[in-house]
Amino acid sequence: MAKKKSGAPNGSLDPQPGPGLVICRNKHWRYISSFHGPWLQLPPEILASLAQQNWTMPAPRLVDPSVFYDVVKIRRYVDEAAQDSVRASTGVSNTAMTGRMDYFGAGGGPSSTLSKERIFKIRQKAVKLLSSAFALDEVAASVATMQATSTVEDVGGIVLKRESSNTDARYVHFFHERIPSRAMEHYTPLDPLNGIISALPTELQAPPLRTRALVQIFKKQWEGAILDLTAALRITEELRLMHKPDQQQLELASRMRDEKDAWNKSNRDWRSVPPLKDEDQPKSLEKQLLFNRGGVYLTLACQSVGAALDGLAEYQTAQESGETNGVEAKQQTERLEARKKVKGYAKRALKDYTAFIAHFDYTPGVPFETTNEIMRRVYDLANGSKTQPQTAKNRLIELNGSDDDSSIGEGTNGASGGSTALIKRDDERSNSSDHSNMPWLNFPAPKIYPASALFAEKAPPDLPAIQDTKPQPRDSLHEAFGSSREAVTYHPLLTDALHSILLAHALLQTSPTELLRHATNAARLARIADGYPIFQAARSPARADWIEVLRRANNWLGLPASWQRLCAPAPLPEAAGGWAKENGTGNVVASKRVRVERQDETPEQKRERIKQESIIDALSDDRVVDEASFQQAVRARERRAMEDEQGLSSPLKDKKFAASCEDDTEASTESLPQQQPPKRWAQDEGGKEYPISTERAEAVARWVKEAPLSVAGGKKKRPTRKRKPGGDATNGLAGSVADLSVADDGNKDEEVD
Repeated sequence: MAKKKSGAPNGSLDPQPGPGLVICRNKHWRYISSFHGPWLQLPPEILASLAQQNWTMPAPRLVDPSVFYDVVKIRRYVDEAAQDSVRASTGVSNTAMTGRMDYFGAGGGPSSTLSKERIFKIRQKAVKLLSSAFALDEVAASVATMQATSTVEDVGGIVLKRESSNTDARYVHFFHERIPSRAMEHYTPLDPLNGIISALPTELQAPPLRTRALVQIFKKQWEGAILDLTAALRITEELRLMHKPDQQQLELASRMRDEKDAWNKSNRDWRSVPPLKDEDQPKSLEKQLLFNRGGVYLTLACQSVGAALDGLAEYQTAQESGETNGVEAKQQTERLEARKKVKGYAKRALKDYTAFIAHFDYTPGVPFETTNEIMRRVYDLANGSKTQPQTAKNRLIELNGSDDDSSIGEGTNGASGGSTALIKRDDERSNSSDHSNMPWLNFPAPKIYPASALFAEKAPPDLPAIQDTKPQPRDSLHEAFGSSREAVTYHPLLTDALHSILLAHALLQTSPTELLRHATNAARLARIADGYPIFQAARSPARADWIEVLRRANNWLGLPASWQRLCAPAPLPEAAGGWAKENGTGNVVASKRVRVERQDETPEQKRERIKQESIIDALSDDRVVDEASFQQAVRARERRAMEDEQGLSSPLKDKKFAASCEDDTEASTESLPQQQPPKRWAQDEGGKEYPISTERAEAVARWVKEAPLSVAGGKKKRPTRKRKPGGDATNGLAGSVADLSVADDGNKDEEVD
């Protein structure tokens, strides 16, 4: 009887050889590059201590605690599973593998050989650990298993040969099953996941539901993906309500919070705080579900753009001339339905992405006047000016938020800052003779907002202005450190979510003024998001799509500079290395020289230059894997460059914005003799990781350029009735109640004006 092969659409246990490269299924997962970083190489003890330190620090924390604790547990599970799988494959015990001796001084030998039953138990343990890792975060677990030994990839299939009903082994083998590269949608059936979900109790079904939803995204089964993600979110919500703390637990949490505040005031070491137990640590599953469901909604909105715009201009022309017929009227009705889908799905995507970033904290920092005064004090003390007036030791700086300027000390004026800071002497800390006269500084606590507050109808009032991307001069070093106090909690998917919010607003036809404010705040968060020392800068498809939309839609928002420059982290001051002045001016001079030389080139030289630049860009594209993909990438770049040169793809009307984009492009392609400036940890290549336009970017750009703000033929909004002056209050109340409607709010927002 022929053995059933896996990799075919009907699914099985053993890999089926296919054309080309055959790799594990989990290596096809999206956003794998978002979870690369030093957490894969750091010792587990140091990684756990960093997670504990991140949890005990005041908000906003450097890294989201839920994803931090998840990667710590994933590292521990994968490392233990790798050790167990190696033990099982070699068939020797830990004593023989590590070379340790027993009581009589002998180690290894025949007595250290493991029995078959013991080997199977070890593999069962490894499978359970791997299943727990994939249940926490399958993307991070896939990255971790890629760094582990090759025996990890086979342990699930080996256990299934003896115990085919093992749910953990089936779940692990689903990720490690080998299929042809770049053909996941054709070689990934849903039957294994259906069996896993039906075999698990309801409270454990959320992770496999998430996995099945991601597989359906690969298969472009969008409706099924939404149903699975929604069901998983419902399960997580029910589990949270089920484990809602009672009154005793609330009192215990309040007491622990008071103890933590007392600990913060006493400045004790963070190691004195007891670590959280695994069951008490926050989980990131809800954030994963919100992010992925928002992406599905955004994809569905973009797919309806074509149906909403195809033939619209011809219909409007025929309608103006009175030449419409029944067929065209029916087509217009279909276009109106597609328009409702675009806005309806975009609204749902915006809701999910906003709920996702609401889990992360943002602070505008301490007001500049307070930090500048503190830095001035520290500077004076560092330069030997220890003789302080008696009034300065107990000086009170009051920034009450009024419109009038408040006095800061003697002879120093500062604007209102909305907070109160005390600069006073702490007698309990003045034991050292060297610092007995130093006015110890108590920094005021900065205001904390959820990151979603920056995209609300009213943004926080104390947002600082975005700093210029030019290097800071030497004489303003303390001002630079005093004013750069913004911070946001980092998540590997935060950058992609921010740019997806902007794409959703573009589909919702948000006014350019409001969308410009949202874009400015998205750039603000993107430039300060830093995953150091755990995660590296992640590639963002949504960011590349947003840059392409800005290019194709003619910068309809009126951005003052290129998006790469707006999102670039603030450069380090001159004193940090001396590179800023020399290299910053060198890039500007070189880019201007290149523009002058390009004006004198012939058409043949221009064509050759574009070809060479396209080849260089295509060679740096990770998606180029063979000759066919290389030729396709080169042709796409040549076509795009020629469109930009000839003005076929909406040439930029804003000359300042166009010059900024050109400077960024030339600075990235020209090899200059100056030394390149050091990059900050989270600074990426500004969207060049996905240089070829995607269908999503083309759909959003077309919607921005062609979609009218209102379409005739849709439902008309009911006009508001003005209340007659001096009318009967009873009749007015009765009329108001009669006008109430129980229609769904989502349907009301989707009506066409």
